[in-house]
Amino acid sequence: MDEKSITKAITELRTIIKKRKFSQTIDLIVAFKDIDMTKAPKLEQYVNLPSGLGKDMKICALVGNESEDGAKSADRVILSSNFDKFKEKRDIKKLAREFDYFVAQADMMPKVAQIFGRYFGPINRMPSPKAGCVIPPRSNIAPLIGRLRNTIRLVANKIPMFQVPVGIETQTDAELVKNIVTVMNSVENVLPNGKNNIGKIYIKSTMSKAVQI
Repeated sequence: MDEKSITKAITELRTIIKKRKFSQTIDLIVAFKDIDMTKAPKLEQYVNLPSGLGKDMKICALVGNESEDGAKSADRVILSSNFDKFKEKRDIKKLAREFDYFVAQADMMPKVAQIFGRYFGPINRMPSPKAGCVIPPRSNIAPLIGRLRNTIRLVANKIPMFQVPVGIETQTDAELVKNIVTVMNSVENVLPNGKNNIGKIYIKSTMSKAVQI
């Protein structure tokens, strides 16, 4: 992908971003073309951003008591002995929205699905084997947590497009360019006709309009 075009779009975007009391997220929006989403397989990619997100993803570990020590690098550890405390729908929904990724012990997955699945599933929070989030007992998950901190999940199912965060406004242009190129290369590698299936590409901040690349 042409890095000069990305840099030009980022420069334009910075001119329309209004200063807020928080650092706005920069999103990448990609529309596909010449692809039938009813026939194409679901696109689900986990992409590690080389420049980071500018903020860490929050991660919760759902593990057995024997795995507590290996899971301490997560932002929160919920032991299987405490799963049953989540009986109220509002508590599970709050938990689902508090974290970006859930890591679960493999032999705990049936119980995780039973207790949390109804609410985790619709918002894509179930632990994903594809992302490495289903782990053996007594695993040291520190390396996994380190990778997930800067990993984004992009999904295109029924609609031929996706929108994902690729950084924050305080990152440099070069850092944002590197992240965007990494995402685009990952996507092109899995589309039926590669870059020929890429239509329009935009970037935007949390509160701004979109700028086309």
